[in-house]
Amino acid sequence: MRVGLGLSAPAARLLADGLRGSGAPLRRIAGWSVLEAAPALASGWVTAAALDDGFLAGRPGVGLAWTALLAGLFFARAAAERALFTPLADVVENLRDTLVRRVVRGVLERATASGRGGGSAAVAQLNGQVDTVRNLTGTLLRTARPLGVSLLAAVIGLATLDPLLAALVLAPLVPALTVFLWSMRRLTARRRLLVLAEEKVAGHAGAALGASRDITALAAEPHAASIVEQEVAGAAKAQLAVGLAAALRVPVVLLGGQLPLLLLLLAGPGLVEDGSVSAGAVVGAATYVAAHLLPALQMLAGAVSGYWSQLGVVLHRLAEAATVAGSPARQAAADQSPGSSRTCRPSQAVPTPRWRGAAPDLSVRELDFAYGPRAEPVLRRLSLEVPFGDHLAVVGPSGIGKSTLAALLAGIISPTAGTVSLDGHRVTDLGEALRCRLFALVPQEAYVFPGTVAANLAYLAPDAGPDRLERSAAAIGLTGVLDRLGGLDARLRSPATELSSGERQLFALARVHACAAPVVVLDEATCHLDPVAEARAEAAFAERPGTLIVIAHRLVSATRARRVLLLDGDRTALGTHAGLLVRSPHYAELVGHWAGTAAAVLDGRERSSVVPSSYE
Repeated sequence: MRVGLGLSAPAARLLADGLRGSGAPLRRIAGWSVLEAAPALASGWVTAAALDDGFLAGRPGVGLAWTALLAGLFFARAAAERALFTPLADVVENLRDTLVRRVVRGVLERATASGRGGGSAAVAQLNGQVDTVRNLTGTLLRTARPLGVSLLAAVIGLATLDPLLAALVLAPLVPALTVFLWSMRRLTARRRLLVLAEEKVAGHAGAALGASRDITALAAEPHAASIVEQEVAGAAKAQLAVGLAAALRVPVVLLGGQLPLLLLLLAGPGLVEDGSVSAGAVVGAATYVAAHLLPALQMLAGAVSGYWSQLGVVLHRLAEAATVAGSPARQAAADQSPGSSRTCRPSQAVPTPRWRGAAPDLSVRELDFAYGPRAEPVLRRLSLEVPFGDHLAVVGPSGIGKSTLAALLAGIISPTAGTVSLDGHRVTDLGEALRCRLFALVPQEAYVFPGTVAANLAYLAPDAGPDRLERSAAAIGLTGVLDRLGGLDARLRSPATELSSGERQLFALARVHACAAPVVVLDEATCHLDPVAEARAEAAFAERPGTLIVIAHRLVSATRARRVLLLDGDRTALGTHAGLLVRSPHYAELVGHWAGTAAAVLDGRERSSVVPSSYE
């Protein structure tokens, strides 16, 4: 089933989901687009007035004044174009985040449900397609949006300038736009068929090459070649269909852009002679067509239609990957799961928590978690109590499930069995808004968005004033970075290039330090900091009121914690650092391995005089 402009229904739903939550930046884009379209709306009017009331009337000053007004509108458009970059970035980044969540969830659920591996390769490939969607959407918002707005503004301006001249232009323009929209549907659909045909060619050719010895042994070369040739012929036919659909852009431009201009040039002199229209109105109408309608049609029928058809194809493939076949209920449940882009709703009514503003304890009972019904459990029958104000470090070998435990504690994922509760309330039963006020999880990869420094630091604490933000920045060790940037009012335009990985982590840490969440989970959130900066950040959170859980990047974090949880399969242990060294050989072995590695790194640093950013 196809919907508007050739998008399939799954692709359209996926795009709508990706844009949900971007209402505010889309409204800002719409507002700035109105200002951006001002020159297209006024150009014909200004040209007509400059000629009729100015130059042709022997008053060049008036004509120049009208021309200066048009120049001012172009300056206003330039300011609007500059202001559009931030909301455009907000839209495409939100789209990408939503698509990544949907696609990764769909691929992993499909892999675990079928019991087959290969999920990581599929996710990596689809992640590239998500980036393609983000880039194409950004390109369309930068090109198709202003072209469409300019075309609409020019039509409105022409209609109000002179209805007779507008009729000459709209008579061929309306059919041209109708053909354009119809051709967009056909082009998108045929591009999708072409992709499928090319994949069939690759699949059959790869299978034939892989079985070449068996094919030769059975003397089946002609049969194998005929199968591949049949698919190649189908791909060639699909390619021809795409070319024919793309060729419709030529009559669209001729009919909608060049024919109206020709009609104006042919009919204009006679209309001026009999007094039906003024000379300025004819030139103004020609300005609308030549400066706005014709270029817009050329771009829309050319590059924009190509971008849109590519977007439709890639979105359809992502929609297929994001949907777990045969399990609509499961997908609907996933859309409402914690961490999704939609608002979570409790599975049952949760009373107003008695601990709101108090000191909630965290409880883990018989916790199991596996990434699929056939997958080996990552965590098995884990139980522990984390009283309010505790400082717990979680250590263990790489891949043992420490980050999974962090996500379970914060309610981002649901356990396979067992419970995680905050003062008796299951964390997965809490609404997303409430859960986000109670838990703050800082992942390994920090995200800093374009905008002011203050907006980044106050993201989780919108009511925080400058003093509070500066205190958190000083506690974490971010003050030097703020001074370099220019303070809280400084604007970050490209955080990925303006800030190092460690500086972005400091931003994320200061952002959480400033919020009021009573439970903070640091999931290797200091991995890009040097040991001194890491110690300062952990000390700042330890002094902050609330519970601190540190998924340790370096085992030295365990020496600073009040208690340590060792995850090592069935050899889980909980206690103080000193106590575990005595009663847990596995913990002592882990500490000894880390101490030897750290010593070797320090010894190498002394010999080479190279200071590493971190070591494990």
